[in-house]
Amino acid sequence: MKKRSSPSHGDRRGIAALEFALIVPVLLLMLGGVADFGLLMVGKGQLANGVAQGVQYALLKGPSVVGATPTVQSVVKSAAGLSGVKPAVTVTVTGPACYCVSSTYPATLTAPPSAMTASHTCTGSCTFPAAAPGAFVIINASYTYSPLMPFYSKLANTTVSETATVRMQ
Repeated sequence: MKKRSSPSHGDRRGIAALEFALIVPVLLLMLGGVADFGLLMVGKGQLANGVAQGVQYALLKGPSVVGATPTVQSVVKSAAGLSGVKPAVTVTVTGPACYCVSSTYPATLTAPPSAMTASHTCTGSCTFPAAAPGAFVIINASYTYSPLMPFYSKLANTTVSETATVRMQ
């Protein structure tokens, strides 16, 4: 006798293909988001490396870094290795300027009663006990990451920035 299949056990040949078609877009969106996050973090690391190289250059240059602001900017841009990104990396260099370190956490820089003299030395005194004012250079770099997945810029901030402050010796 021939077995008859009941309607509840119908033809199931296309079920796996249908399930695959339904789940693949979700998996691809997740994979794209993970890739964008990873590339954003790589870019942040490269930008941090560029700022660190700029700080090292400013520290080695010493007080004569005043006229070398374009050089510091080019050192940061070339060390970051992000020359192909659009929009390009923007770098601002402030100083050297005379500041006092505050006693609050996190420590902030405040201007002392007197500014820097022509010889790039700080004069005056700070209110923080046993602290003398110092000449500081502040390097700030930023760029905007272009995500692979268009929705990623709506979910996360794609502007990456790094700031470093170096006290001149």
